[in-house]
Amino acid sequence: MQRKRDEAGAEPSAAMLSDEDNCMKLKSDHLPSVQWYKLVTHEDEKTKLFFKRRVTLFAVVVCFLYILKLSFGPEECDMKKMHYVDPERVKRAQKYAKLIQQGECRPSFVKKEMDRLFAEKYSANIFPFVREDVYGHEDVFKYKPPFGFHKNSHKLQNLLKLLPEHDLPENLKSKHCKRCVVVGSGGILHGLELGHVLNEFDIVIRLNNAPVQGYTDHVGNKTTLRMTYPEGAPLSENEYNPESLFVVVLFKSVDFNWLQAMVKNEALPLWVRLFFWKQVAEKIPVTPKQFRILNPIIIKETALDILQYPEPRSKFWGWEK
Repeated sequence: MQRKRDEAGAEPSAAMLSDEDNCMKLKSDHLPSVQWYKLVTHEDEKTKLFFKRRVTLFAVVVCFLYILKLSFGPEECDMKKMHYVDPERVKRAQKYAKLIQQGECRPSFVKKEMDRLFAEKYSANIFPFVREDVYGHEDVFKYKPPFGFHKNSHKLQNLLKLLPEHDLPENLKSKHCKRCVVVGSGGILHGLELGHVLNEFDIVIRLNNAPVQGYTDHVGNKTTLRMTYPEGAPLSENEYNPESLFVVVLFKSVDFNWLQAMVKNEALPLWVRLFFWKQVAEKIPVTPKQFRILNPIIIKETALDILQYPEPRSKFWGWEK
């Protein structure tokens, strides 16, 4: 009886020990799962970090390649597609050009017409180029480029020191009446065969990258001055007349750096190229005395007074144009 009692008392104890063993075993079984979860989580974070770095690197490479494309991929205008011109249009254009050519030169005609049309919105006696006495005119420094030289006074001063001349050449100044014509880069003269007529004008102004080479029959080959901003300047040195003036329109602060490099015949630093929206000319094959800077008051009066665009307002991160 006593033995049975002992055996009966031992059974609960054994059961309790068995339960404790099972509990310890279950806990020990769970430990690897927790460690495995932490390991997997750590590996996931490493994978995400690696993937994020790869994506960032890829984005940087793409941006760099895009910059290289803009900097070194020249763009050419395909004029060959404009192969057909209405013969009647050619006749009308040549007839009109002949009438203009045979007409009498009218001194100060444009100046008088501008004054009649726009009254006080146009400064009739404004000088076309920036001169060394520009610092005596406060209105030139009211706005940022292209309407003025606000916060660019030092850069302008350095540029003016490099330019020995700031006026029209003597052969043009001495002429009482001058016939002028402006040739753009839109291609509307292609096929009209007006080159010989355009060459007869006293002053031929070509805008931006208006081509000459290969199109002289239609646009002539005379260039008195070429007026452009850095991105608009022809990339080919063959488009420049070594005797013509090169007039620069300064639209932004970095344009001063570009013009200085062109005047000094220096290589353009890579960091400067990054601020242009397309490839710019690496060299302008004219002498320093042929460079000019367009008076920004002309742009200001044209945009704000004549065309009545909203006046640019100063903002926290720059100017709203």
